[in-house]
Amino acid sequence: MLAYLPLLILSVLIQLIVALQYHEHAAFTPQHLRELKKHTKELFHHAWNSYMKHGFPADEVRPITCEPYGPDYDDPTNMRNDAMANVSLTMLDNLDMLFIMEEWGELENALNYLQENHATLFEQDTVVQVFEALIRWLGGLLSTHLLLTDVQWPDEPRYAEIRRICKNYDGFLLILAYDLGLRLIPAYQTDTNLPFPRVNLAKGVDAVPEHMNELTCTSGATTPYVEFALLSKLTGDMHFERLTGLSYWKIWHSRSRLGLLSMTMNPLKSEWVDSIGGVGALVDSFYEYAVKGAIIFNSDSLWLIFTKAYLALLTHLAQSIGIHDSTLFANVNTGSGEVVSTWIDSLGAFWSGVQVLAGRLTDAILSHLIYLKMWDYFDSVPERWCFVSPSMHLDPLKEKIANAINLEWYPLRPEFIESTYYLFRATKDPMYLQIGLRILSVFETRFKTACGLAGYQDIRTGQLQNRMESFVMGELLKYLYLLFDEANEIFLHQPFMSKKNWVFSTEAHPLWYTPEFGRQSAQEFKENLRVLRQKSTSSRTPSYKRSFIRTLWLKFVISDRKMIDTLAEPPIDRNNSLIDWQRLGITQVSPVLDSFDTCEVKPRQLKTNRNSFMQSGYYTWKNLFLPDAKYPTTLIRPKHLQKHSKILPNHYVELTPAFYHTFTAFAPEDKLRLHLQCAREATTTESDCVFSEVQKPEQHEMYIVTQAEQNSRFAVNDVVIPTLTGRFKLEVLKIGDIDSTNTLITKDYIRKARPNTWVSRTSEVLRVTRANGVKVGRYRTVWTTKESVQDKTMFKVSKDGRIFVQGRYVENFRVI
Repeated sequence: MLAYLPLLILSVLIQLIVALQYHEHAAFTPQHLRELKKHTKELFHHAWNSYMKHGFPADEVRPITCEPYGPDYDDPTNMRNDAMANVSLTMLDNLDMLFIMEEWGELENALNYLQENHATLFEQDTVVQVFEALIRWLGGLLSTHLLLTDVQWPDEPRYAEIRRICKNYDGFLLILAYDLGLRLIPAYQTDTNLPFPRVNLAKGVDAVPEHMNELTCTSGATTPYVEFALLSKLTGDMHFERLTGLSYWKIWHSRSRLGLLSMTMNPLKSEWVDSIGGVGALVDSFYEYAVKGAIIFNSDSLWLIFTKAYLALLTHLAQSIGIHDSTLFANVNTGSGEVVSTWIDSLGAFWSGVQVLAGRLTDAILSHLIYLKMWDYFDSVPERWCFVSPSMHLDPLKEKIANAINLEWYPLRPEFIESTYYLFRATKDPMYLQIGLRILSVFETRFKTACGLAGYQDIRTGQLQNRMESFVMGELLKYLYLLFDEANEIFLHQPFMSKKNWVFSTEAHPLWYTPEFGRQSAQEFKENLRVLRQKSTSSRTPSYKRSFIRTLWLKFVISDRKMIDTLAEPPIDRNNSLIDWQRLGITQVSPVLDSFDTCEVKPRQLKTNRNSFMQSGYYTWKNLFLPDAKYPTTLIRPKHLQKHSKILPNHYVELTPAFYHTFTAFAPEDKLRLHLQCAREATTTESDCVFSEVQKPEQHEMYIVTQAEQNSRFAVNDVVIPTLTGRFKLEVLKIGDIDSTNTLITKDYIRKARPNTWVSRTSEVLRVTRANGVKVGRYRTVWTTKESVQDKTMFKVSKDGRIFVQGRYVENFRVI
């Protein structure tokens, strides 16, 4: 009978749950998840129908005043024009969302509209940003074309309509995408191989005011490579891939001596105009598309670019105490690696999603946590949030909030829910569903307006913003809807899509490519253009359509269709060490860059017990609330949010009573495993140490021990650096400190760490926490050769191989 007790309790709970509203419990049963999907879909319907009724064919609808919204023709310098051109932006950016929602009637109406207007849609005398037009418009067209031509929709009643639509589709979206590509690509036809950021859709680059093309950013210059390369492969016109590939290649090889990319450049002078690197705005999607491009095109070169870049980011940007703390990727000087700002931005929330795609689950959870904390306190993610306040003793509350939020708006950006979706698909931990539930509840009660969804103009006061950008539906609601699809009912999660190397673009458009389909598509595209050209000679064809078709045909005829590989990253000889591994009892090692080729399956933080029932691994993570203690002056709940306390009595997502009680109710008898008491905040400090010359991380010779003999001094996961070079992060351990592993540093601890030496109250020990970006910590050892530590002003080596740095003993640093 006792064996059935959990099931009996669960049956009682389910009966109680049925009587609750969807947001009042955290069961996440199939029925509950379907209810969450239903509510998310209703939000989409509200936003989409509002746009179609009050906004279309303009680019957007204003969610509060129910007005159409488009480019500012009176002020060409208005930044909103970057993504707007009177091209029905919201429709273009949400075509694939209509597939996901199975709104076949709306999809057919949208396709009919685009086909009727394809000859004039992009003939707009307005200046747009190439990056925005490419990721929103071109990405939407390419994704929809793939969904209509390269998906074998199952022979099921639910897909009958889309099969009919596909059968009648003539490929016009690819022609429309080609027309758009021809209008955007002149930005890349520069003497420096660095692109201008903006073009006039009708008149080209020369019609753009000079001051609007003086600066471009790393993301804007490199991200278009993926969509343009896909356009090249699907049409056979390779000059899109060639030109954007040259820019991508040049920028990658212009990174600093630390291996870091700056944010902004002058395309005319071919020079960087700043020395700031990060993972947020202006540089974010470079790293994103190195991973996603590697997936789409099966590119070893792009993957190698990412692994080199990732190691540099871990070496110089990752900020944490020890290896178990939440990790914040700060903005740093690309020449020195020093932190240059005290804020991070909302766009950086995408980063943990990229880490998931790259197979770094432990890292992803650590970098996701700080954005979860922002949502805990602000019910949103500020455009810029400060992790260091100018003063530790600010008062009143209003002043604290002002110092915590550097830029105060939240336009319903999708990056946090995007990463949450990826983490749930990788771990299946219910905490991510609870995050989605909280976001859904806030959207329904706070951000839903008369004609759409409106984010915060000012998080500090609660003032709403009278704008709904296309990504609100196309990204945020998409990821939220997919998050709740644990049953894999949505077509993207079904088996007939699993064999495709599809991945979401930076604008959440599903993209993929196979050489076989590419060759077929290029042949069909050429034939379609030829047929259109023949038809255009008919007097029945309107003159504007004849001109449109002739222009496309002439440009295609003279296009370069020679296949290229612009991103051929040279291979690295990673096994050039002269160390006799066999003599050391090491039977297998892996060069550090090779270690990124293996994906994590189980993150180190989320340790659920096999015998437990309905458990979140987050309750086994003792560092879950350390950010709250670490950033007490900038994680502050604004006063205006207090009025929502009846709906959200506990603003911590992690401590929502229904979720907490449900996912700790069936824990193992040894409740200590759940770490329901938090770890103490570390009081140790961290210091940097640079050995020898500074260089790109991939230039350091480093190995991970993957297999060792039983009697070897080396352990699996130890780090070997034959020639000591690069940047180390060291935790300083003093008597009375709490270290990053929640250990009290006592006199006995110091004495055991450094035997045969006198220990005083001021005695301290160092611990390597990172070596050239590689996590080390308390239970791994870094090894180097005796020849590398000959500088007696810096090092002292004991008879048994222990290393002292400037007189201080390093507990996990040894000589081979």
